[in-house]
Amino acid sequence: MDHSVFKLGSDAKIDCYSIGNEGEPLVKVESFMAGVEILKQYAVACNKFSQADNYYPGIRMPVPLIYSAALAKNLRAYIENQFGFDPRNAKKAVSTFSIVTCPPDELSLLQRIPHFDAASKKSLAAVHYLADDATSGTAFFRHRKLGYEYVDADRYDTYMQCVKAQFKDKMPDGYIRGSTDEYEMITAFTAKCNRLLLYRGSSLHSGLIPETYAFDPSPATGRLTITSFFEYK
Repeated sequence: MDHSVFKLGSDAKIDCYSIGNEGEPLVKVESFMAGVEILKQYAVACNKFSQADNYYPGIRMPVPLIYSAALAKNLRAYIENQFGFDPRNAKKAVSTFSIVTCPPDELSLLQRIPHFDAASKKSLAAVHYLADDATSGTAFFRHRKLGYEYVDADRYDTYMQCVKAQFKDKMPDGYIRGSTDEYEMITAFTAKCNRLLLYRGSSLHSGLIPETYAFDPSPATGRLTITSFFEYK
């Protein structure tokens, strides 16, 4: 795949946010990657998806290795200025094509509530939408009882103990779609093709999967995204 595919889009628009009471940074990029349609065509042509081996509720497939490096290069100034990381100090960088396919009644508890990708403020996560779906997207949450909007190593034990106690005798109904008794939705962004969201891996967030969602596993017609995770020294 030609390297020009991975360049920042010529009409890219980048906005920086400070979300919630705890002011966690978030970067939103419109028209992120120049060759987004070629990326999608690659996923459709290859189509070697398999069940995710972690908590992601769906299927995944590797992205060309250059993608993670290009993301970091395209957004280097924002990674440094908004999050305080030197991109050269990344010790882990993983990106995968991802499609949500797990029916609501098959979800585990941790797939039914907002999650964090790593209990560390030295991590970043990103979701890059490769398809439009105005009914879907990504939302960020506050845990009402504890007031946490992110979970790092210092908060992990307290948070997990509280969650286990709260849901000891009940399971939430499928995918979370907004505020609940336990969580308050802080902000949400819809799934728009070639929109990218970059945020700390410790931020409490969830994909928004509507009741009308088709659970389509096809990269040509389903909720195709690229999800990325970075860990820094």
